[in-house]
Formats: sequence, structure tokens, C-alpha cells
Amino acid sequence: MSNPLFLCAFVTLVACGSKPPPPATQAPDEPAAVVASEPGVTPEATATPTPATTAPEVIPEPATPAPAQAEKDLLAAEISAYEAAKPVFDKFCAGCHTKAGPGAKKGTLAHFETTNYPFQGHHTDEMAASIRKTLGVGGGRATMPRNKPGSVQGEDLALILKWADAFDASHVSGAHEDKSKHHGHGAASKHHGHGAAK
Repeated sequence: MSNPLFLCAFVTLVACGSKPPPPATQAPDEPAAVVASEPGVTPEATATPTPATTAPEVIPEPATPAPAQAEKDLLAAEISAYEAAKPVFDKFCAGCHTKAGPGAKKGTLAHFETTNYPFQGHHTDEMAASIRKTLGVGGGRATMPRNKPGSVQGEDLALILKWADAFDASHVSGAHEDKSKHHGHGAASKHHGHGAAK
């Protein structure tokens, strides 16, 4: 007679063994992943290779001009602006601010003299700002020209202001500093190549 315990275990195994359990890594509703297998090829060998990392391309910045060249360029722009504005200076300023002017006085010339370029006077460092102020630029009351304050207008005023802006740009760059120590030149007017204003 067979053992009832053995028979019970056999029936249980047959009943359970008819359906294999789902793989532990597979979700109930997801299809099983298919891994292609070729003889002698591992899954690592079939993976897409990672591209090699390369350093980002460095785009060189445009070269900035050397300070000496920048100063020369600013001085050239200033001289050009002065030459354009010179007829206006001659028309409105020369009568009192040049040595040969009929209204010239020692104190006036000491403050602001336009006989030669660059201009001379006590306040040459802020010459452009002084001229803007005396012409009433920025909302103040014009005090010059002395015989007709506020008469510098329109294109004449635009030329003066263009010169003033160019003067300030040169001055900020250090272009108005005495170059005689470095280049063997004398006064700034010689360094600029300008003598008396024509």
C-alpha cells in the first residue's frame, strides 16, 4: 500500500508545477524584455558606446588694442573733432580767449585760452565740462559768449559738444598726460603735432 503522505505531496507538486511563477523583475502588465543572445557576445558588448567627452571649443575673444594704440586712436578722434569745431571756437570764443583777440585779458586767457591746440588754462583737465556749463548744456543758464550768452546753438553747438565728448574720452584714457618722459617730446601741442591754431 502506498504512503498517503507521498501521494499528497505528488499531487501538490503536479498541481503547482503546471504554471511557472512570473519572473520577479517583470511587472504583471509589462511584456518581458527580449535580450538578443548571440554566441560569444555579452550584453555589455551590444550596448551603445558612450561618446568620448571632449573639451568645449574655446572661441578666442577679439584682441583689444594696446593702451598706447588706444590712446593714439582717441587723440586722433579728438583732433578730428576739434578741427571740425574750430570755426565755431573762432567765431564765438576767439575774441576774448586768444592772445590776439580784442577782448582778451590776462585773467581770461589764464582761465581758458584757445590760441593753440590743445587749449591752455587753469582748468584744462575739466575744459570740456567747463565749456558745456558756460554754454548752458544740461539745463543751466548760458553765460558765454560774453557778448551774447546762449547764442551757440544748432549745428555749432553740436560740433562743440562732439569735441567735448572726444576730449573727455582722450582725457580719461590718459592720452593727455605729458608724454615727454616717454617719447622725448615737449609740450602736449608738440606731441599732438599741432602748433598754433590756423
